[in-house]
Amino acid sequence: MDSNLLARIHGISVMLFLLTYVIKTILLFTSKGMLEKYSKVTKVPEMIISTLFLVTGIWLFVILGGIKTMQIIKLVLVFLSIPLAVIGFKKQNKGLALVSLLLIVGAYGMSEASKNKPFIPAKVAMTGNVNSENAMGAQTYFENCAFCHGADGKKMYRGAKDLTQSKFSFDDTQQMVRDGSKGKMPGYTATITDDNIAAVSKFVETLKTNNE
Repeated sequence: MDSNLLARIHGISVMLFLLTYVIKTILLFTSKGMLEKYSKVTKVPEMIISTLFLVTGIWLFVILGGIKTMQIIKLVLVFLSIPLAVIGFKKQNKGLALVSLLLIVGAYGMSEASKNKPFIPAKVAMTGNVNSENAMGAQTYFENCAFCHGADGKKMYRGAKDLTQSKFSFDDTQQMVRDGSKGKMPGYTATITDDNIAAVSKFVETLKTNNE
């Protein structure tokens, strides 16, 4: 499945998942009778939404092949919130239900906060002269860029550009690596050195199919 479509399905399921928990928590505090009726009507849809939420999220991680620190915390919060919610709403325990909702909201916040954060650099085994400029660029690329762009530059994870068809100049690429693109690609100024930025930008040049 296309990662953009998968991400949209995941985003919708997350919002519905969060909305369901908000409604149930409000009903628990205001009308337990209405909560019981609502829970009966939404039992199957809620199971479908929860499944979509978890499956699409895990699927995206598998496609990406990497995970950020904030996303790890997000997963922990989600997996903590689900059993608490089940117990809280089943036993009509306001405290557990509220804690569960707060965990889910926190997980959503972590997800939003991680969007413009770089991935955790992986340890990449390099062969040959690792002190050469090309080796530095390749290592920097595989540590930070290959998650979304792929080893060959063609992965296009969630709208990442096909680097083999890039029209960017060397200077344009350096600026993109430094500053990123809001909502799409994080900036790496605070993550890697200027030398790394120059080296990885030169390596990206080698991926272009129109490179003469």
